[in-house]
Amino acid sequence: MKKRYKLALATASIALGFGVIQAKPAQAATLSSPININIYAAASLTDTLLQVQTLYQQSNPDVTFTDKFAGSIGLANEIIMGKNPNPVDIFFSVSQAPLDNLQSANQLKEGTRQDILNNTLAIITPINSTISISSVKDLLPLNKVAIGNPASVPAGVFAQQLFANFGISGQLNLVLGTDVRDVLSLVSNNTVDAGIVYTTDALTALDKVKIAYTPPINLYSPIVYGSAVLTQTQNLDAAKNFNSFLRSPQALSVFQVSGFTPIPEPMTTGGSIAVGIVGLMMKRKVAAKAKAKTKAAVD
Repeated sequence: MKKRYKLALATASIALGFGVIQAKPAQAATLSSPININIYAAASLTDTLLQVQTLYQQSNPDVTFTDKFAGSIGLANEIIMGKNPNPVDIFFSVSQAPLDNLQSANQLKEGTRQDILNNTLAIITPINSTISISSVKDLLPLNKVAIGNPASVPAGVFAQQLFANFGISGQLNLVLGTDVRDVLSLVSNNTVDAGIVYTTDALTALDKVKIAYTPPINLYSPIVYGSAVLTQTQNLDAAKNFNSFLRSPQALSVFQVSGFTPIPEPMTTGGSIAVGIVGLMMKRKVAAKAKAKTKAAVD
């Protein structure tokens, strides 16, 4: 097994060495100061995006950020309806629909939209719960199950897709959270028996919740995170600069450590194989980390 792991890593390194993946260097500090970049972003990005911003500021110390984290659908609607009090520079969404809606409303700066990350769903329970879940149908007997409000939270939409595919729509006693972090809080505080969040959110609170079940990813739409600069920006160069940085190797490594899966840019078949190998190893590492934290918390 150890030999296979080394061989896989060597194969990935060779593929990367041939240049099939074009790494982008971090942007240098060329922006005039002071500049504040206003970002509307999915709640599930809260911790990780702040880390990426700190990393960016190492080369751009005169740039500051103002962030609003919430459900992506609700944030997009706020922008379209003109309810944002200040111009928004960048929108960083989970799910394609909010970005599609903004694009249809001519709110996206041409050529700046990009797909960056993937995620998965996780069914979580309180850390001391004795409930066993091996299928989505095991949620049926529970008193309360929390999901994000589908009207404003994409995670709630994905959860509803799960229920539909298992034939249990309308049969659960649902508690609707304002976003995935609210759902995480409801579960960690023992307010509900179980909840559905993104895997990355669950990994931030393994001392309070445990991942009881990971539903098959073919039972809900792909969870894609994308960003774009908005036409209303008053800091176009700075917004474009940071938006590009979100796809840099430095930023992607931060997202990856948090459990997100970076979406590779178009490349050759060899590059795809390399990324697949590296991605598989990272997923195993994240799974092992989750298992270890859960065991430590229980012990």
